[in-house]
Amino acid sequence: MWKTLLAAALCAQMPFTAQAQEYPSRQITLMVHLAAGTVSDLVFRAVGAQMAKALRVPVIVENRPGAGGMIVYEQVVKNLPADGYVLASSTNSSLSLPIFVKDLRIDPVKDILPVAIMAEGALSITSPVAAPWSSMGEMVAYAKANPGKLNWGTSGAASVANLNMEAVVMRDGLKITNIPYQGGNNMARLALYANDIQLLVQTEAETVQDTRSGKVKALAISGDRRRPAFPNVPTFAEAGYAQLVGVWWALNVKAGTPRPIMDRLNAAATFAVQQPEVKDFFDKNGIYAVEMSVDAALKKVDEVGRSYADIAAKAGIKPQ
Repeated sequence: MWKTLLAAALCAQMPFTAQAQEYPSRQITLMVHLAAGTVSDLVFRAVGAQMAKALRVPVIVENRPGAGGMIVYEQVVKNLPADGYVLASSTNSSLSLPIFVKDLRIDPVKDILPVAIMAEGALSITSPVAAPWSSMGEMVAYAKANPGKLNWGTSGAASVANLNMEAVVMRDGLKITNIPYQGGNNMARLALYANDIQLLVQTEAETVQDTRSGKVKALAISGDRRRPAFPNVPTFAEAGYAQLVGVWWALNVKAGTPRPIMDRLNAAATFAVQQPEVKDFFDKNGIYAVEMSVDAALKKVDEVGRSYADIAAKAGIKPQ
């Protein structure tokens, strides 16, 4: 009896095994959920070009921006097979979609799965250079002594930057006013220079520019080690905020894609970030290559998704 069951199980796996062995046999499409020409778009293009060499098939980028990535994710989940021939881009902001948007037609956390988190960018918490504090601890002490007198800026509620600041405010019980700005961080940075806001989460590239100009000081920065550009700035973990994260860039497939195909794509992404052309682009843009297994990526997405949900619940953030 057991031999019959084993034979049946092996037969059931044969189509997937054969499919994985043949993969890829034709062009792969990478759907990017961001506008062409942005730094994030160029990250995916740089990696995709090198993955094509490893996979020996073309990797064609299609930009489909809008709705926080849901245009891409719905297309992949609802209309395409789980065969690894269409990849969906994401950043960790995608994990916040269920938190901020109600009535989603698909679950961007469960219905698409990461095959590779292949790059990370640092995020820092900054203040005007004239602010009467030089560390997170000093800022918290000042905010507690002056409730309601500080403002922090954000370029949008549904962002990693916003969730990071919500985590700080929530953990330390601070009364700081959130002031939203349109158009990314550009307007918020001007407000920071003018001391209209006293706290802002910025990318590493923005922080380098603003600290070198003498307008801003960095209090803490993401990453598992101090950044070369900021050797004297503690990491979030060193400052006591281990739950805060930077931004990452990931490649995803539809749930149900055979695991051997996911592993093949992961190996190609690992090859890509090791290539000189990609390393050079990353270095110029303050981006760091990541080499992470499929299992590690799945675990990280799960942990960070749970962390975002916890922060949102405690901060009283509800989907709209």
